[in-house]
Amino acid sequence: MIAIGNDELEGLPSVGKTAKCPKCGKMHEIKHGEEVLKDGTKVPSDMLGFINCGKKSYLVSIEGKLLK
Repeated sequence: MIAIGNDELEGLPSVGKTAKCPKCGKMHEIKHGEEVLKDGTKVPSDMLGFINCGKKSYLVSIEGKLLK
């Protein structure tokens, strides 16, 4: 479970193209999902950003803000 208030998100830095992995400490490319619109089309979404390290994924951003 994760809980972050709006005021906490505003104070976080904006996300870039990469983020430091909490597991290995290396920089990995941030990937984002897609939002499916009512008509079925898909558009990029920055709601959640994640990195892959080996076979695991880690949440690193919410709404374009980098989590610490």
